[in-house]
Amino acid sequence: MRMEEGQTKDRIIMLLKKTGGLTAEDLSRHVGITPMGIRQHLLALERKGMVEYEARKHGIGRPVFIYKLTDKADEIFPKGYHQFSIDMLRDLEALDGRGKIKELFRMRKERLLKEKSSQLNGAGPLSERLKALSRLLENDGYIVELKTEGSDYVLSKYNCPLSRIASVYNEACFYEVELLKDLLGAPVVQQTSLSRGDTSCGFRIPLA
Repeated sequence: MRMEEGQTKDRIIMLLKKTGGLTAEDLSRHVGITPMGIRQHLLALERKGMVEYEARKHGIGRPVFIYKLTDKADEIFPKGYHQFSIDMLRDLEALDGRGKIKELFRMRKERLLKEKSSQLNGAGPLSERLKALSRLLENDGYIVELKTEGSDYVLSKYNCPLSRIASVYNEACFYEVELLKDLLGAPVVQQTSLSRGDTSCGFRIPLA
């Protein structure tokens, strides 16, 4: 019985991960479907930005195409970075106390404030600053939504690299709010948080 389409793509991804790169013919032998079928799956993965290829010359004749995973595809494999970061922060807290954790997140906030302020320079009124900030966040890899609700703007981030860390050290969320306040020059209240199990980190900002 043929593999389901999703299983076939998963098998292709795992093979490319393990080997570092294969031809369509190599994948065909491993997966058990025709090279043409493999190429259809590779094309779909390429369109999603998960697979790329390079041409390699082997003597006389047409080059061989080697398919590899992109950095984007590599991100789907668990790496344990979050737990490593939490463990390091716990060690730091044990050595120097909780105040050192607070200072660490404050320093991060000041660094990002300096960096993002220069990028937002001249953005104009609050509505324009919010739109510009949303674009900056999207460029940094965040999934962002900006809308108005009543007399407020609501900025939502649907992913956050600090969410697991913030579930242990809420200083991460505190200084995220402080960063938004300083960037926007407006009051900011955090209503929802990924670290608490919500579907987004939601921030409410008055329209005024």
